[in-house]
Amino acid sequence: MVSIFTRIINRELPAKIFFENDEVIVIADHYPRAPVHLLIIPKRDTKNFYETPAETLTMLDGYVKKVAEMLGLQDRFRVMINNGLGQEVDHIHYHFMSDRGADRLKFIEE
Repeated sequence: MVSIFTRIINRELPAKIFFENDEVIVIADHYPRAPVHLLIIPKRDTKNFYETPAETLTMLDGYVKKVAEMLGLQDRFRVMINNGLGQEVDHIHYHFMSDRGADRLKFIEE
């Protein structure tokens, strides 16, 4: 079954896109738990943390830093990864959250 994130990547579903390139898409969470709540999603579909190759996890870590720099939040954010319990979408993704920086959120398309 195709994940909701794959459908967003393929433009079959709308999303607020913060950043995108050939490797990842970064979108606003539909149910934010912080003023800044973005999802960093690899375009290569892997079901969960344990099935994701190490090089993909390393790549995602790099995008956490990029997003933090884009928002000027290098010293004030948290990242969460759900695996199994709590994972609502079977497609690895990082939650990037901060209580600051919402004024710097500029979306590519909505």
